[in-house]
Amino acid sequence: MNKKNLFIVSIVIILALIAGAVSLNKLKGLKPAVPAVPAMPTIMKAVMSRSIDAKGNATGEATVFDVKKDRVVYAVMTLKNVTKKTKLSYIRYLNGKYVDSKVAQPSMDGITNFYFTFEKGIGNYPKGDYKLTLYVNGQRSLELPYTFK
Repeated sequence: MNKKNLFIVSIVIILALIAGAVSLNKLKGLKPAVPAVPAMPTIMKAVMSRSIDAKGNATGEATVFDVKKDRVVYAVMTLKNVTKKTKLSYIRYLNGKYVDSKVAQPSMDGITNFYFTFEKGIGNYPKGDYKLTLYVNGQRSLELPYTFK
């Protein structure tokens, strides 16, 4: 190979190496496409209440209730990223013993308020310390302690 051809081949190799290095630097700045992960539904806040407004907000927050006066109580939740497929549930205990449980689903996507209603018919609530454990899609979220005196 003569000097002229050797020079041309060397220049081509050098240019190819430079082009490759420039391409690699450009690729390093690129981030791989990551599929969007849906946000997890969450209970942001939960309170016990004597009453709620028309939008489902707690209007009578309390942790101590009267067995003779408080006929209906609510567990009111503020939610985020909830869909119609989200399962909201609770397990209720009285003095450490299981009372009941329930699973419900919101009626529409994107709601921010949801509540469970506890209503006593004839007679009084049993006195004692209650604990309401709240779940989102089967995952434990929050606990609400309250008392009936």
